[in-house]
Amino acid sequence: MRVSPTNLLRRRATRAIVAVFLAAVFTATCLALDMDEATIKAFDRYAEVAEQQMQSALRADGPFLWIDFRPESTRKRLYAQLRSGQFVIRQLDTYDDGREIKVPNGMVHHWIGLAYVPGVTLKSAEAVLEDYEDYAQIYAPQVRRSHVYGRDGDEFQLYMQLYKDSPRRVSYNANFDVQRIKLGPDRIASSSISTRIAQLQDPSRPDGAEYPVGQDSGYLWRMNDYWRYEQKDGGVYMQVEAISLSRDVPTFLGWVVRPIIRRVARETIADLLEANRRAIKNPQEYAPHAAGAMADSGANGSSSTPSSPKAKADSTPLAHDAKNGAPVDSTARN
Repeated sequence: MRVSPTNLLRRRATRAIVAVFLAAVFTATCLALDMDEATIKAFDRYAEVAEQQMQSALRADGPFLWIDFRPESTRKRLYAQLRSGQFVIRQLDTYDDGREIKVPNGMVHHWIGLAYVPGVTLKSAEAVLEDYEDYAQIYAPQVRRSHVYGRDGDEFQLYMQLYKDSPRRVSYNANFDVQRIKLGPDRIASSSISTRIAQLQDPSRPDGAEYPVGQDSGYLWRMNDYWRYEQKDGGVYMQVEAISLSRDVPTFLGWVVRPIIRRVARETIADLLEANRRAIKNPQEYAPHAAGAMADSGANGSSSTPSSPKAKADSTPLAHDAKNGAPVDSTARN
């Protein structure tokens, strides 16, 4: 039986209304689930296994970026894509000796993104990476405040106030342990591990009260970022791997909520890459502390660092297998 265009439009409109209603129900029930010890323990295991896999590439030579572990034909295609100005963004999974790492009452969001910045040096990229005091300018509006409150050599303690307006306006005060790793003249890496995340009760009030840690909407309970930079091909390649934790989605809402979560995650990675690329290319405008440090470095002959069109993202889902230490093609987790 053929459906008329009018009836087809009505069906689609009905589905859209139902989807919006269910999403609203999910939002309204987010305060009902608190972060528990079992959730955090499972997430910590996931992050630990993922970090073990990452360690295999943290060296001065050999494969370094995620692309370098791909088959030759894929590797060539993706590098060409990056040099054309596009991003490469993938959803990942990490397995523990081939087994899924289940996180009770929680959802792990594991993504990786890469970009290329032509005509710049590793020194300029490193200066922007460590320009923590200007993060609120570099990553606005996602970062509203930032400052370093502790340092011991290449280890930093960083505070940021985070903000997101989609799919719901939320803001967080977050602390991170940051470690910088110099791997050679052409490679650096950095890890940023959350140590405290507290949601503001009113996202429009940056100085307002917080919910008790773990007793909030559940949109963000943990947030780990791992950056890599490599200078070659007349510029710098940058890679960010992000692993975060939120509350789980009720089963009956998964079909409508999970696609929204994936879309927001892809957009977040793309925004990070675009903001970094923009700041590296134009530090005077977006990262003035980094620009000053690079000017001082040039004048002194030292390598001190400071205390474009929007790219189209390629986002085929992939996975990590910690057993063999290399990324493998897989179907994205639902």
